[in-house]
Amino acid sequence: MSKWISQLRYAWRRHGPSGFIKLAVDNVVYSLQRGAARVVMPPQLDPFDEEYGTDTDGIREIRTLDAAALPNACYAVRYGPSGEQGVRASLGKLNINPSNFTFIDFGSGKGRVLLIAAGLPFRAVVGIEFSRELHEIAVQNISRFPQHLISAGAVTSRCEDAASFPLPPSNLVCYFHNPFGPPVLSEVVTRLVAHHDSGYRILVIYLDPRHREVFERTSKFAILDETLNTLVLTTTPLVAF
Repeated sequence: MSKWISQLRYAWRRHGPSGFIKLAVDNVVYSLQRGAARVVMPPQLDPFDEEYGTDTDGIREIRTLDAAALPNACYAVRYGPSGEQGVRASLGKLNINPSNFTFIDFGSGKGRVLLIAAGLPFRAVVGIEFSRELHEIAVQNISRFPQHLISAGAVTSRCEDAASFPLPPSNLVCYFHNPFGPPVLSEVVTRLVAHHDSGYRILVIYLDPRHREVFERTSKFAILDETLNTLVLTTTPLVAF
């Protein structure tokens, strides 16, 4: 019962009275339609998880997580894993020596991107996740992942708020899979700009870049590469490190 009450409170805070009522009606209609046309399908294991023995698949709405009651939860976006090939393709476009950079995934969820990045010799790979439930799954995934496939330094998941996470003294590759809205993203980008102004280089991989204007209005980031659904940014002239 307490879980349902927590989800209802989260929905009320996020959508307001009118939005809450609309959401409730939409969910009732959806449930009725789904019940009428339900087809039982056998569960299918995600190819990434099947290959590496991990648990990174699945969609988790914020209202179903332990973090739903946190102040910034209303700005968070549901968890969904990034595609392995897309992540590898974006990393391949950076044209850097990974050993000079720390990789940070903001809103790292169950840790799939951390495991992919760990295949490169980054100085360290760090995931920032505000849901303890997802963070603990990520920790388990890191421990299960075949160690001979890890080329990076320490690979860790940290249960923290991205808006207040202290950036390490290093050049950074930052990954965002549309994890949160402008109020939180703006705080993170402000920290990144200050980090850049302290003399560090920063590259950003932004999947589903719905709030790219937060980066653009700083005038500190240039586009390194852009596809239909992914934006790659850099804070310095386009030269190899």
